[in-house]
Amino acid sequence: MRPIIILTIVGILSASLLAVVDDLTREPIAAAKEKMKRKAIEQIFPFPFDSLRTVTTEETSFHEAYDQEGTLQGIAVESYTNDGYSGRIEFLTGVSPDNTILDYKVLFHRETPGLGDKIDKSKFKKLFKGRRLDNTNWAVKKDGGDIDELTAATISSRAVIDGIVKGLEFVNGQYIKSSAE
Repeated sequence: MRPIIILTIVGILSASLLAVVDDLTREPIAAAKEKMKRKAIEQIFPFPFDSLRTVTTEETSFHEAYDQEGTLQGIAVESYTNDGYSGRIEFLTGVSPDNTILDYKVLFHRETPGLGDKIDKSKFKKLFKGRRLDNTNWAVKKDGGDIDELTAATISSRAVIDGIVKGLEFVNGQYIKSSAE
């Protein structure tokens, strides 16, 4: 009977300690993620901006960058894919008001170091700049598309295409629909 009582007390103390630690770290972790996202937004836009407005929908979040006159300069859209070699990859894609890709930033991935992790290198990212949904065959060259895949990382390359296209579709759905109404 004594071991059961001791294990119960240890279990209750451990659970209580975990709950307290979770409570203490939740806000600092959220603040750090927001700071990281803001820095990523600044990196994907090739221009300075004065203000940033965030619009959240059921599907995603859009971060609109405005100049001093209040003119929309670019949109950073959050997107993801679950098709990476090692699972989920999260992106922040910057597009101009005419839906042309300015740049993208990988926010999270677990791709293979030295192979799939090259998806966030400038040499690969350049392949996407200036592209739009309507001017690109969104597949790797191996599959008959316009995008050169990373050597030995075709799955990761396909995953990037999937995530970027999702982001562009989110932007088109939000902004093309809104301007037509």
